[in-house]
Amino acid sequence: MTNERMMILEMVKDGKISVDDGVKLLNAINKNNCSSFNDFTSDIKYKIHNMPKPNTEKIKQNTQAFFNKTEEIFDDFTKSVKDFFNSNNNSNENTSTTVNINPVEPEDIIDNNENANNNENINKN
Repeated sequence: MTNERMMILEMVKDGKISVDDGVKLLNAINKNNCSSFNDFTSDIKYKIHNMPKPNTEKIKQNTQAFFNKTEEIFDDFTKSVKDFFNSNNNSNENTSTTVNINPVEPEDIIDNNENANNNENINKN
């Protein structure tokens, strides 16, 4: 309950106003609240009914233009990728390079370093 209603009920309870006066006051509060709610709903309905309608033809045109531009960009990208791989294939036809990569264990690296150090010491002597 709102503060106004509680105050009215307290005044009736304390005998400061009659029950009839309390009912009249409560009805007045309800009427004011109801009328402001009706004004609010009427205002919302008016705004909804008078909203500008979207220009669907313009939306269709813009959507089509966006689709066309996206398709054009994708085609350019596809062509660039194809050209890149074709140019790499053509240049690779004349020369071929084979790279063999053998895995190296960490122990082998340490052993090689120790052997190199030993060889340096032998050469110094």
